[in-house]
Amino acid sequence: MATMKDVAKAAGVSLGTVSNVLNNVPTVTEENRQKVLKAIKELKFIPNTAARTLKTKTSKSIGLVIPDITNPFYPELARGVEDAAKKAGLTVFLCNNDRNIQKEREYIRVLIEKNVDGIILVKPNIQAGEIDEIREKCEVVLVDINNIDDKEYDVVNVDDYQGTLNGLNILYEYGHKRIGFITGLLESQSSRYRYEAYIDFLKEKGLEYDEALVKKGSYDWYSGYKAGSELLRLLDAPTAIFASNDLMAIGVLKAARERRLNVPYDLSVMGCDDIDMASLCSPQLTTVRQPKYEIGTASVELLLNRLNSTDKNRSRKGKQIELKTEVIMRESVGYAKT
Repeated sequence: MATMKDVAKAAGVSLGTVSNVLNNVPTVTEENRQKVLKAIKELKFIPNTAARTLKTKTSKSIGLVIPDITNPFYPELARGVEDAAKKAGLTVFLCNNDRNIQKEREYIRVLIEKNVDGIILVKPNIQAGEIDEIREKCEVVLVDINNIDDKEYDVVNVDDYQGTLNGLNILYEYGHKRIGFITGLLESQSSRYRYEAYIDFLKEKGLEYDEALVKKGSYDWYSGYKAGSELLRLLDAPTAIFASNDLMAIGVLKAARERRLNVPYDLSVMGCDDIDMASLCSPQLTTVRQPKYEIGTASVELLLNRLNSTDKNRSRKGKQIELKTEVIMRESVGYAKT
């Protein structure tokens, strides 16, 4: 296996020049850079990343910890992270914690052992004290934070409250006043904000809160199917159902089909996220679009701001980014029967 000495000899340059090329030091002349790159290619030289990390104090890698790789929402977010990271010359380690706090802690430990430059935590379950401990070792960006004073941290959130209100108001404009609501896991900030928007919507419209119209889901299609079935079995069933993500809304569509209900003529259904399946199912799903890809790119942007900053004081005020949503009208929402 070729070594740095072999590369230096083949290129006719010093070991220091080879090291500078590998670490993208700008003072290397273009002529020497090309000599080194040619030698690397011919010798099939593979740099020792661990050794470079010890010397430069940077690994050129980051970690991304997500709650559920099977949910189509997160691969698109991860793609945004990957594309932005690649553009910046960073490698991404993707970790799926299955919404398990112990797995989350274990992945964080492994990432720190790998000397990653930063970690993006999506819907973190760990508490502020644990996050502060991580920040002593690398940079951290939080997405959809939970019970944490975000003013101290770099955070990317979505305006879930207003997005849900916008969706519910459209249902109301279509004449729906008895609207079922399927929550997500209320441990997460986004789910709580969507549920709070539903409660405030009812108050604003002068509609009575009916506990029977609210069902708890867990983001998968089956929990939406189960919740939708329970709502549709009510003697005074809702004329519309808002599900806190698209997978659960697709489950509601299945429940409606089993009861031979025609969507949207007998029942209107709205989801949240705008995953690819939303436009592929039948009928096509009306949904509140989340900027999934942009969440990923914005997270890397915040991480790069920290990594490239000359101010390494981790106690300085964090930066918060809040992205907007958009209601995408398709086929699953129609006028309420009078």
